[in-house]
Amino acid sequence: MTTPRVPILGLAALLAACSGPDSGGLDPDGDTTLDPQGDEDGDGFTNAEEDAGGSDPLDASDVPYAGGWPKGDCRDDIEPTGDAEGQIAADFALPDQFGEMVHLHDFCDKTVMLEFSGFT
Repeated sequence: MTTPRVPILGLAALLAACSGPDSGGLDPDGDTTLDPQGDEDGDGFTNAEEDAGGSDPLDASDVPYAGGWPKGDCRDDIEPTGDAEGQIAADFALPDQFGEMVHLHDFCDKTVMLEFSGFT
């Protein structure tokens, strides 16, 4: 079962209501809303593109994957427990077919099948 996602504007309104008048709002321009076509963190992706890709529209270092792989909302809440069956593995990154490094924990809400081979 996946966790329902809150749209950017709904989340902004909810957080703005909790932030109080002295907090300066949620975003750099101080208007407490995230324009879907804006780029609040200046990383070259619109807020809507970042929301669709599961990345944070207020964090310039968190951008959507080039391959379009959506990042799970639960990725920051994972605690590795071990490498045995039924345990949660530590996060690691491997290149996808576009050469971009993708992280295992970014797919926390998906089933992941790893296929690998080796030659001697």
